[in-house]
Amino acid sequence: MPKSAFIILKSPQELDPTHTMKRFADSKDASAILLEDGVYQALVDGPSRKLKESAHEVLVSKEDLEARGFGPSDLKAGSAVEYADIVDCIMERTERTITV
Repeated sequence: MPKSAFIILKSPQELDPTHTMKRFADSKDASAILLEDGVYQALVDGPSRKLKESAHEVLVSKEDLEARGFGPSDLKAGSAVEYADIVDCIMERTERTITV
């Protein structure tokens, strides 16, 4: 399977992205990128656990996390990264990008 980056923009109350992720990629080939309200996915126990099971890496936009009053120490899954790291993941480490 091609390596896939899944851009997640919605909160856990709006969307469970893991169903789509599992349909289109094995966890070893999937990267989850959390932007905008998608950062909440990494802050809540249930959704963060599902993300860790569905993707080999979870990248959380540090800027979006801080804009919502949280910091890297609040994350239950993934790591807070700069936009440059997200661009690197999309452009260099994956073959396709899917927004869910």
